[in-house]
Amino acid sequence: MRQLLIDNLDVVFFIYGLAFIVMGIAILLQPKQNSGHRIAGILWLLAVFGITHGANELLDMWAIIKGRHHALDVVRWFFLALSYCFLFEFGRRFFRLERAKAPAWQKKLSKPFVWWLLPAMGLFIFITGLMSHDLWETGSILTRYLMGLPGGLLIGIGFLKEYEYEKECLEPLKVKKFYVCSGLAFLIYGILGGMIVPKGDFFPASALNTDSFSSTVKIPVQAFRALCALAAAWSVSGILKIFNWELKDKLQKHAAGLKAINEELEKEIAEHERTEKALKGSHEKLRASLGEKDILLKEIHHRVKNNMQVVSSLLNLQADQIEDRRYVEMFNESRNRIRAMALVHEKLYQSSDLANINFNDYIASLAKSLLMFYGKNYGGVSMKIDALDINLAIDAAIPCGLIINELISNSLKHAFPEGRKGAVLISFKKTDNEYELTVSDDGAGIPEGFDVSKTKSLGLQLVSNLVEHQLQGRLELHREKGTEFRIRFKELMYKKRI
Repeated sequence: MRQLLIDNLDVVFFIYGLAFIVMGIAILLQPKQNSGHRIAGILWLLAVFGITHGANELLDMWAIIKGRHHALDVVRWFFLALSYCFLFEFGRRFFRLERAKAPAWQKKLSKPFVWWLLPAMGLFIFITGLMSHDLWETGSILTRYLMGLPGGLLIGIGFLKEYEYEKECLEPLKVKKFYVCSGLAFLIYGILGGMIVPKGDFFPASALNTDSFSSTVKIPVQAFRALCALAAAWSVSGILKIFNWELKDKLQKHAAGLKAINEELEKEIAEHERTEKALKGSHEKLRASLGEKDILLKEIHHRVKNNMQVVSSLLNLQADQIEDRRYVEMFNESRNRIRAMALVHEKLYQSSDLANINFNDYIASLAKSLLMFYGKNYGGVSMKIDALDINLAIDAAIPCGLIINELISNSLKHAFPEGRKGAVLISFKKTDNEYELTVSDDGAGIPEGFDVSKTKSLGLQLVSNLVEHQLQGRLELHREKGTEFRIRFKELMYKKRI
């Protein structure tokens, strides 16, 4: 067996190196981001050790096949030293990982393994190697003693204790065999790689070395190291499964969370659909109710208009039976006032907006009605209207209509005596939030000193009261060219009735 292994030592080195390289690549390829396992943040050190140390063993294989060379020996020693640096650093950090369940002896023992220990040992190995007769031989031996041995032991203890401390989390995953195997593999590898060194001229390398081990055990130490490498690669690959299970658990929790959110969204959608259906039904009922109210309001305006027309007709019939012209005139004025109010309700009945009327259209209709009423006596008087398309609410339309009725009637009766010709102008405008109503004529005019607020004329008293109390506006009288009544008032807020 011994001779067979010696004859095929290149194959042993190949298996040895390939196992560590596979381990390193497996660690690097394993997703570990945002892992809850503390070892995830330092496993890259073990991965670099596996790749560099595996490369060193493949170079040893090459040296066996092709023979040793000084340049090749330098490269081999560089990879060996570099790999053991990463091995030691991983073992140091692994052993010092903070754990709540770690015993006091481990916490106390981990304190000397500070960060600067590795560069200090590297400097010591380099200086000692330079002082020796063979830098590469002495450096290789000291690297194994100071880095390989403690690194392997720290990693082995770390894997064994890791499972013990995290047993509650790891036991359900059934990875105990992987942790135990990794711990034992690195413990044995640390001893075989760190204690069984090439033969040197100083103790203990002069007594315990690869030659003495082979002659005593009858099997080259590289064969045992290869077995440790295979065991480490297999067990570490098994340990890496904890990250897959962790990721699977996170995905399951995330899926469960998404499912809960989806169920909640479905409930909200169903509730929204029920609410929308209820609102749609309420909207239809409200629209039907509004339609009924529109019809009812139209009917009310229509009936009010009809009732006022009945009253107007009754006054007209009554006036026909009176011989005294003063009383006939009083009846006619009252009839015209009623007609002015009835016309507002008629326009509202005809309008699609039951709260407002087009006042331009209203003025034209009222002026035409009055001119027809007084037409046979005032045929030489023309009526001019200058009004914008302004919608006016009923609260303002009725008093404005009565005012226009009184002022036009006053002009037609008093401004054009004895068949005098002329014109009556009605203007209605809006600036910002203020309305301006003007009724003027170019007739005989009103005498100087005439005070509208103190007049005994019922019509002008009505105008004054409507401006002041209904419209809450201002009345101005101008006599420059005939007579001009100018009324300004602000927009009234429609008063809701209960």
